[in-house]
Amino acid sequence: MSKKYFCPNCGTSAGQEDKFCLNCGKSLVKDSAPSSKAQKPQHEAPAQQAPYVPPQPYAQTQQYAPAQPMPVSGGIPKHAYAQLRASYGDRVLAYFIDGCISSFCPPLGCFRDIIPSAGKGFGKSAMNLMVVDYDTGLPITAGQACVRTICFISVIDVFLPLCNDDGRRIGDFVANTIVLEDRS
Repeated sequence: MSKKYFCPNCGTSAGQEDKFCLNCGKSLVKDSAPSSKAQKPQHEAPAQQAPYVPPQPYAQTQQYAPAQPMPVSGGIPKHAYAQLRASYGDRVLAYFIDGCISSFCPPLGCFRDIIPSAGKGFGKSAMNLMVVDYDTGLPITAGQACVRTICFISVIDVFLPLCNDDGRRIGDFVANTIVLEDRS
């Protein structure tokens, strides 16, 4: 006949090989060496865990060098802007030519500084002018041409190129562009 084992804590029957009671979790193995540690209370609260902290998005784990601007080749250097600044009369005449062409084809008006070639619309081509990005000196993009045209503020914008050293109007400041003579 097999010997029956019971949990000394709750009285639940246990197998001979069981080390813990399946009902209350009490150890069924007798310690051979007396323990100097105090026994845990029967209804001990579970151990406190550290609160969950979600990972920080885009957390930088390593120190990187700051971003460097890409070197631009082929653009007009900024120090040459003063010598290449477009005259006010040439700009007004180029604007008049572009306005006449835009009246026949209104959608062309928004991109007049980029059609037929980047930075040179019909009027600017006739007057040997070109619009370039202020930072890179490269011809403007279609987006800059559109922003530049949309940001035209009546009479103020007509005379603003006379009031600053670069000859830039509000549309040039917003689109980050400048009108220069094309000496190529």
